[in-house]
Order: sequence, then C-alpha cells, then structure tokens
Amino acid sequence: MQAKTIIARPVSRQLKRWHSLRLAMLPLVSALSLAVAPAVYADEPVQANGTFTVSFSPLSLRTADGNTFIEYTFSEDMLGSFIGTRVGSGSLVIHPDGSLNTENSGIFTGTIAGVSGTALFRYSGSGTFASAGGSFSVTDGTSGLAGVHAEGTDSGSATGPTRIAGTYSFKVHFGAP
Repeated sequence: MQAKTIIARPVSRQLKRWHSLRLAMLPLVSALSLAVAPAVYADEPVQANGTFTVSFSPLSLRTADGNTFIEYTFSEDMLGSFIGTRVGSGSLVIHPDGSLNTENSGIFTGTIAGVSGTALFRYSGSGTFASAGGSFSVTDGTSGLAGVHAEGTDSGSATGPTRIAGTYSFKVHFGAP
C-alpha cells in the first residue's frame, strides 16, 4: 500500500506542474494566433462564383431623343459563394437600337464565402435584354463582412419583363476593418 502512495505523489506533482504550465501558455498562444490570423486572412483572395436573379420595379419612366430613362428599385437573390439578397435602386437607359446601360447600388445581406454580414454592392452594366453584363464592386461591410472588398463581373439575360437571371464571378478579399 505504501508503494502506491510513493509512486502516486511524484506523478501527481508532475501532472500539477504540467497543468500549471499549460495554463500559463494559454495567453501567449492566444495572443500569437490573433497576431498571425488577420495577416493570413487578409492576404488570401477567395474566388466567388454563383447565380443571381434580379426583379425590378419601375418607379418612373421618361423619354428623350428616342431614349427611355427608367428609375427603379430591385431585389436580387444570389446563390453560390454569395448567399443572400441585395436590395437597392438604380437607373436604366434603353437606347433606340435596343442597347441598354444601367447603374445601381444596394445593400447585400447574407454570407460571402461563408462569412455573414451586410455590404454595399455597386453595379454598372450594359448590353441588351437578350445578353447583358457588367461589373460589381463590394465594400463597406459590417459584422463579419467588415473589411470586405470584392470586384467581379456578371452576365445574364431577361427571363421576363422585369426579371434578369445569370451568373457571377468575383475575387473577394477580407481585410482588416
């Protein structure tokens, strides 16, 4: 019985020291991981791809010199690397030859590459209703998307009088907010 007590005491002391050492190392490991993680996170761009569907609601319409000018609001559903909805407003010019130009901006709410929050999307596009494309920029994120910056392109076509569907491709960077 005494042999167990003699062996148990050194093992018990050694375990206590090991436990104390582990507890003392926790703040150092935590500080190092915080110092290293943002630099790696900020430097690695993420390729984002997916699909979108946009529904428009015209607010005003006027014509001049054969051009039709439409102010509108929209709701855009995105799937793929961006999962969520973008809501905003914009303007559309339809030229006499059937070509168009549009610009809009809106707030995206959802996830980008698995990170949740909101962000400002700006868009500029051109083409025809049969085939249009343009470029996006994403900035001014909140929550997990604070520090987000993305640039990309899309292409799509009309699927109804006030709907467009298509695909997008972005490069996304998550920087320090």
